Amino acid sequence: MNHSVKERIFLLDCARKYYTPAWIKRLILEIKSAGFNAISIHFGEDMGHRLESKTYPWLAGGDHTLCVFGAANGEAEKDSKFITQTQMADIVRFAQSEGIEVIPSFDSPGHMNYAVKKYNAETGSDISNYFHKNGQKSIVRGSSFNKEPEQYNFSRGIDISNPEAVEFAMNLYAEYGRFFYSLGCRKFDIGGDELLGYGETIDDTLSKWQNLDHWDAYAKKLTGNENAVAYDAFILYMNGIAALMRSIGYEKILMWNDDVYRDYDTGWLGVTELDRSIDIQYWSIKSNGGKNTVHTYLDRGHKVYNFISPYVYYVVGFGGDKYGTTPEILEREWNAYHFKRGTSEIDLPAPDERILGGGYCLWSDCPAGESEDELLENLKPYIRACGKKLN
Repeated sequence: MNHSVKERIFLLDCARKYYTPAWIKRLILEIKSAGFNAISIHFGEDMGHRLESKTYPWLAGGDHTLCVFGAANGEAEKDSKFITQTQMADIVRFAQSEGIEVIPSFDSPGHMNYAVKKYNAETGSDISNYFHKNGQKSIVRGSSFNKEPEQYNFSRGIDISNPEAVEFAMNLYAEYGRFFYSLGCRKFDIGGDELLGYGETIDDTLSKWQNLDHWDAYAKKLTGNENAVAYDAFILYMNGIAALMRSIGYEKILMWNDDVYRDYDTGWLGVTELDRSIDIQYWSIKSNGGKNTVHTYLDRGHKVYNFISPYVYYVVGFGGDKYGTTPEILEREWNAYHFKRGTSEIDLPAPDERILGGGYCLWSDCPAGESEDELLENLKPYIRACGKKLN
């Protein structure tokens, strides 16, 4: 059976780890040879923001102490390094000359630990997100793994009920949206995943979403509907970003699936609905407490990309087998129409025009784990195996 898809994307997390422009070009040539036709350049993350901003010239850089697996796994010597807009324009033009489409990728309102820390220090204002419950307030922690003070005590992201925080994020989307659009990019990944972190909350008898009284009140105010809850505020925020990017001219807007159509712990009654023209990057089989499958998104009219983490995630410092997947397993078991959910398998008949594509993701969680040269060599078998299954 032919399982090929039109869009074959390699995602590069160049936010947590600084990669030289020369290395990124080498990677582009490698993915091209394996049959990929797009690269998603993910430049903003929890421990770094690696693309120059003209709007906020103090922003770009990294912070190894925010590494979720401890500062020793970061790269202190590269904290000040970032890619200039001139360098990025050159990378985009190089990719396009090789027949590789570039998809910018900037995640919010979560995965912004570094950006929030920098903003707070630079402006003296606090745009961090906090849990609010029972008259108490506690920070939405960046991580709960190592609990080193830097990575543990800084906010996972912005407070979307704070107009100043939203303005900061929207200004970045607008700047980067216009920048990449001017270079010919027509798709943009707006993120939307893992926004409430992994640390403790206030009332642990309730879900994290039910510890966001300020978002709950904000949602009721925005909608004028007493049935609105904190989750509605999130949907409105993501819809707002999508509308902004469409106003710039983007034809396709992508976001991750894990917090899409989440009702099992949010109390969401459907007061607001996610813009159904947003395409879903399916990576998490645990979405909505394990209730959501690929059909959840398809049945509501979304198009889907297959980035399912057990098969197509490579994590620096852990390798491609973090989830127990080798290149051989990937090639034997996975294709862009194969969606694993717990112990069950969902295989869609191919071809299916609702499945736009799929790909492979390089996440740089432990930057010191592999050098550029080591990483490219270690990646090659996975890139080639995935490329075979996409073509």
